[in-house]
Amino acid sequence: MIRINLLPHREAFRQQQIIEHIVVFVSVVLLTLALVILVDIWTTQDLTALQEEHATLKATNAKLTKKIGELRNLDNLRKEVEDKLKIVDELQAGRFRSLVTLEAIAKSIPQNVWLTQLEDSNGTIKLKGFGESSQAIANFMRKLEGNTIFNQVRLSVDESATVEGASVRKFSLSLHRLTLQEQEAAEKVKRKGGGK
Repeated sequence: MIRINLLPHREAFRQQQIIEHIVVFVSVVLLTLALVILVDIWTTQDLTALQEEHATLKATNAKLTKKIGELRNLDNLRKEVEDKLKIVDELQAGRFRSLVTLEAIAKSIPQNVWLTQLEDSNGTIKLKGFGESSQAIANFMRKLEGNTIFNQVRLSVDESATVEGASVRKFSLSLHRLTLQEQEAAEKVKRKGGGK
């Protein structure tokens, strides 16, 4: 009978299997390492992109916050300017109002009445002067009351006096100058009363 020795063949087959196992193991380790490195690179790139996007959003947020602050500041500035313009309009109206007041008083003065003092204090006007008679002073007061910019004409002093040897009546009266709104209301009432 023939005997074949298979031991060297088996030994060679085992060594070949061990080498194959080592190659497979090393390949799996290398492939796993490559995958880990690729995943790390990919996540690092994503993290870097997210950090850049976060920084960009932060900068944009800071710019928008600054613009919102500027807009709020613009609202405050606009309100201040509107308030200042309102004051300027009131001063402008007041400047012409004084002129209109003086003109109305001048047109109301009869020939036999003389003013010596005019004082305007917060819409209350005080007039002092002389009249030829109490009737002349009363005519003056009626003319003032008939004017649409005055009301509450009150006589506080009516006494006899002598000026350069002439006998006259010394008077002191006060009246209220209407605001623009009060004047408009008085004119409406006057128009309604005049139309009836």
